Amino acid sequence: MHRFFITSDQMQDGRVSFSDDQAQQIQKVLRLRPGQQVMVLDNAGWAYQVELVRVSRKETAGEVLERQPASGEPAVAVTLYQSVIKWDRFEWVLQKGTEMGVTRFVPVISGRSRLKANDTINPNKVARWQRIIVEAAEQSRRGRLPELAPAVNLAEAMAMREAEAALIPWEEAEGGITIGTALASRRPRSVALFIGPEGGFSEDEVVAGRQHGIMPVSLGRRILRAETAAVVAAALVLHEIGEM
Repeated sequence: MHRFFITSDQMQDGRVSFSDDQAQQIQKVLRLRPGQQVMVLDNAGWAYQVELVRVSRKETAGEVLERQPASGEPAVAVTLYQSVIKWDRFEWVLQKGTEMGVTRFVPVISGRSRLKANDTINPNKVARWQRIIVEAAEQSRRGRLPELAPAVNLAEAMAMREAEAALIPWEEAEGGITIGTALASRRPRSVALFIGPEGGFSEDEVVAGRQHGIMPVSLGRRILRAETAAVVAAALVLHEIGEM
């Protein structure tokens, strides 16, 4: 069943009004008709089975048939502090991270990242990122939309993290500590992952992370691209927690 995330003002008295973009998808892409059913999610923990009652150029709407708890969310909240990389690769991280089960994305400005401290991100770019997250969440049957936080510098990100466990994959990590060994004796309810940019984190940045209780870990003997490291690290965390 096709899924759509809606805002609170799109549902009134058991009737759902679809946005213009959603109506376009329903009519032109999916070619759905009145009488067919879709699932809508309110991003507050509920999913609604909806029967389409009107599909037209003027209005696309449906009536709620049933409400049930939304499924598809992992038991552990993974926050991905992703250093800003090339735009197409950053968007790939958002898409795949959403599919995997990342709960929150925080764009990070680090020493070697694409953005510098005084740079700003175009609002149109942020809107595009949000659309990518929504589409990936609908496709992967997520119950809630991952949060997209404003960009922060690395020092702020390290100081603000509140997760029970915090890991920073680094190619120079000592002792062969992997994500598996770091989480072997614990089952945290929240995990923060710090992923470097093209060129990786500097040693000074990793030392600063240690001072904030962020553990360097290895992703293996091979050097991964930044976007690959993000998805692999998230997958390993979710696997160790029993979510994959």
